[in-house]
Amino acid sequence: MKQLSYSTSESNRFKMNIYRGIIDEIDIRDIKKEILGEEIDILIFRIKSEKVNQVSRLNKLGFPFIQADTLVYYQMNLENYQIKEYRNQDLEFEVLTTKELSVLNSLVEEIFVGYTNHYNSNPYLDKKDITDGYKEWVSSFLDTDEDKTCYLVKKNGVNAGFATVTNKDGVGEGILYGVVPSFSGMGIYSDIIRFTQNKLKDKGCKEMKVSTQIQNYAVQKVWGKEGFYLKESFATIHVNSLLSYSKLPRKSFNLKVTEEDIMTFGKLSEDYNPVHFDDSFAKKLGFDSRIAHGLTINSILSKYYGTEFPGQGTLFLGYQYIFLAPIYPNKDYNVEISFMKEVEKTGLYESLIKIKDGKGNICVVSYNTLKKNIIK
Repeated sequence: MKQLSYSTSESNRFKMNIYRGIIDEIDIRDIKKEILGEEIDILIFRIKSEKVNQVSRLNKLGFPFIQADTLVYYQMNLENYQIKEYRNQDLEFEVLTTKELSVLNSLVEEIFVGYTNHYNSNPYLDKKDITDGYKEWVSSFLDTDEDKTCYLVKKNGVNAGFATVTNKDGVGEGILYGVVPSFSGMGIYSDIIRFTQNKLKDKGCKEMKVSTQIQNYAVQKVWGKEGFYLKESFATIHVNSLLSYSKLPRKSFNLKVTEEDIMTFGKLSEDYNPVHFDDSFAKKLGFDSRIAHGLTINSILSKYYGTEFPGQGTLFLGYQYIFLAPIYPNKDYNVEISFMKEVEKTGLYESLIKIKDGKGNICVVSYNTLKKNIIK
């Protein structure tokens, strides 16, 4: 597995603890260790499409995940390709600087309305922040060195689009292109491709690549006509562990499961498995002593949801527990409750519970879907 790393820009933009990386092989142990150690909210990683069968391994991870999109890369040889003439002879291209940042931001807002990528697939990411991400991305190409450039495209003196490109180690890349909707259908996008092909070839690039989401069919048709061929593709995965994030103020309190609690639950459930009642039996299984029933924790924490917050009238619609370490009787644990989603109209809540031992290790993670019914 390649190194996963903290994403400063995405973490700041979405106000979450976000990590990113490219993974060669999905190793559940390594991924779980990273998520728990850093208390990651969203882990975003890509894996080659030919290894997409490995994604099913994530079912053993326990944390919720989605396959957010498929990213395709196209490539071409600039040395041997005869670049075509422009279809629009009245186009102008100029290098943008930070002085024109407002112009660029306006273009991004107009061009990328409704455009979907892997962020849009994640219900925990705000759509406004996604648009701001495009602005942040393209603005990083302003006033930089010759290896990163942003071009403004004008037709008859009117802003019609833009292009951002990089040039590194003999390989050029078209990072993000856009054409204003009112100028679509005029062949401007093709001309932007041809312009950047010429620019990168003049800078000594022997190859050029471009990428997009697989559902973006229109641009892929253009790329095929302009000498590009499909080179490789990647599945984008989001693991929504959400271990640090909360939309509402967190609640924290201490928890201790007593032997009486275990006995009471045993009577209620008729689960008299000796691992919960016999220290010597539990030690033979590798535990320090007897351990609490898993659902004992659920019954204790149900009290908070039903009486404190969201409060009376709250019902469980569903829950998922991940038991990472046992809960021992008569030991002190800390409970932290966060809320990832609140829909006031319907009274729906999504809540996460973390239970940590005295050393700060996460023992239990619980995802809960709740509905507060209004008492009339």
